[in-house]
Amino acid sequence: MLKKSGKIKAVILDLDDTLYDCSGTLILRGRRQAAKAIARTINCPEEEAYLLQREMEEKYGTKVNIYEKIASSHNLPHSSAGEFLKEFIHVDISGIALFPDVVDTLTQIKSLGYKLILVTSGEKQIQVRKIHVLGLHSNYFDEILIPDRNNYQTKKDCFQEIVQRYNLEPEEILCVGDKIDDELTAGKSLGMVTVMLQHGRHFEAYLKERDKCIKPDYSIEYVKNILELKIMDYSTIVPW
Repeated sequence: MLKKSGKIKAVILDLDDTLYDCSGTLILRGRRQAAKAIARTINCPEEEAYLLQREMEEKYGTKVNIYEKIASSHNLPHSSAGEFLKEFIHVDISGIALFPDVVDTLTQIKSLGYKLILVTSGEKQIQVRKIHVLGLHSNYFDEILIPDRNNYQTKKDCFQEIVQRYNLEPEEILCVGDKIDDELTAGKSLGMVTVMLQHGRHFEAYLKERDKCIKPDYSIEYVKNILELKIMDYSTIVPW
């Protein structure tokens, strides 16, 4: 059980593929929806357009806008990439559900007196809808932050705000997420303790190129594993 007597005072959590299965739900829905627009534009079957998206991501990675690559490879105008991306992003988010261990874990972390903060990036309106559908609210989190992309705000900016607002040292914060090139790199650069959740397409991409990436401090299979931390005695967490 996590002990409040340790040095960690706050836990920052990512949302997509950390608290629910985004890769297995919304990503698949988005690709199916985008496939319809791609198929119409390049005159191919929808299944071929669906597989094309997977192939492009496997080839270029999760950090690249694959719709720009698809448009370029088929000599399409740049506006086509924007249309494909719009179809991918604006999908039906009904039916998504938190991982089974999330509610109990959040409740226990809060009951132990830790600050609990959700930081999620993406189109703000969509992220707010996800949070509503998933039933996440202030009863679980002390604060929910969504970086303002229109003002080029990043998760790192949000993390710095958290450090200042709660008068914390970076090493007093546990940063948990699935993306090595986003929240985990940002947290590590500030001196936070970083924990990677072993789930989703970003984690799978990390495994393929882990020798080229920074290493998270620790890796866990389930959100509930956070509760097994003994602050400076990570006996149940696998070091990378």
